[in-house]
Amino acid sequence: MGSCCSHSESREGIQQGGQDSQRMPRAIARQQQNGNVIQDVNEQYKIYFDILEQQFSGKGLKRTQAYKSHIDIGQIEKLRDIFWETRVEGRQEIWQILRSIINEEEETARFLVQEAELKPIKDSFQHVYDKFGQKYDVPIFCINDPIEFSNEKFEDRGLIKNYVNETVKLLIRSVNLNGKDMEVECKQNQSVVDLKEIVNVELQKGNQIQCESMKLFYRGKEMQDQYQVGRYNLSNEAIVIAHLKILQKS
Repeated sequence: MGSCCSHSESREGIQQGGQDSQRMPRAIARQQQNGNVIQDVNEQYKIYFDILEQQFSGKGLKRTQAYKSHIDIGQIEKLRDIFWETRVEGRQEIWQILRSIINEEEETARFLVQEAELKPIKDSFQHVYDKFGQKYDVPIFCINDPIEFSNEKFEDRGLIKNYVNETVKLLIRSVNLNGKDMEVECKQNQSVVDLKEIVNVELQKGNQIQCESMKLFYRGKEMQDQYQVGRYNLSNEAIVIAHLKILQKS
């Protein structure tokens, strides 16, 4: 993703590395020249951003594909902080260096990269190796600001598809149900909020349970209120886990 230079430019970058390039494992050198093996670090953030093909932002080490954002700049800053502060792979000092370098001018950035013995793939901050061969992937929203903000809010993106008015039977499983799954039915085009209300009614009717709050999970992921049920590809008799906060009787 985000190749920002030609193959000839990539070869020149490798040659300029001199002895440092020779110390790098051969597998890494091959990866520098073969864009097909580079993992797309931006994939997990695609619900927030749209990559704009054939458009670019930034220059030099900071040149990336341009993108359109479905969240505002304040939310982007929070997402950046979360990214930098939750890195567990590689060395923390390298992540700190990368974070600081991104805010520097090109000449200073290149000097700091050389001092830290880092090797950017295809002359880009998006994919970098340290001197021990550890790879560091940085999403483009951490490198450049969006060139466009979408009128379509992030919160509404799960509702774009008009799911069919088809009934699906679900099995609700909870530690509060004494080992017995509870059957409920809902429409694919109903929201998760609607599903929670259906579950709540059945809990009160069949189990005399009143909930103060509820979270639903499918295949380990929490089902978000603003999405339609159909977004989660629930088949008949799919098991949905319910975490319930029971309203205590006075």
